[in-house]
Amino acid sequence: DHVFTGFNLRAIEFIDQRKQWSGDTMTFLLTARLGFLQTPIRGSAIVTDQEVTLEVDLGLLGKLIPEQAARTQIEARVKGLLK
Repeated sequence: DHVFTGFNLRAIEFIDQRKQWSGDTMTFLLTARLGFLQTPIRGSAIVTDQEVTLEVDLGLLGKLIPEQAARTQIEARVKGLLK
């Protein structure tokens, strides 16, 4: 729930967060809203005893921010939440 809450994009609001677990895999869907523009963000998290693997499709948001910047922010946020 908190991964995108801490995402450093002031003008973008994250709404309609949904998640579902199946074994060690969580799938999630949320909507990024910037003014009247909305885009879905989907992905999955596979959790084991040793690691968490995230796959995230940023939708149109991926066109607005560089992939490496998004990756760095998401990784930092997840690591911070796991401490």
